[in-house]
Amino acid sequence: MSECRNGAVNTFYVHPADVGLAKAATESLKGGDARENAAIIAQVLGGERGPARDVVLFNAGAALFIADEAGSLEEGLARAAKAIDDGDARRTLERMVSVSLGDGPPVRAGA
Repeated sequence: MSECRNGAVNTFYVHPADVGLAKAATESLKGGDARENAAIIAQVLGGERGPARDVVLFNAGAALFIADEAGSLEEGLARAAKAIDDGDARRTLERMVSVSLGDGPPVRAGA
């Protein structure tokens, strides 16, 4: 992982165990066609635990940390897990799909 903060680039390795996640076999992270990938997303957003959720949590947590929306990678992961577990992530995806299909109001930043 590399980050650029205050004009300096820092590169470091983060092992899944460093943030409380299990290491996963590469094969368990393999996607498929659009239908299979949509099913994986539905499972993750439905609360199913496992390697796919862990990857989503890690990436969302890293994004929150990099955007200064979380004070640490661990805090970002916790916020991502809460968004999934509370159903907020699923509802946000449903709103985005609805808007993209022309069925709903536009999504506003911060809404």
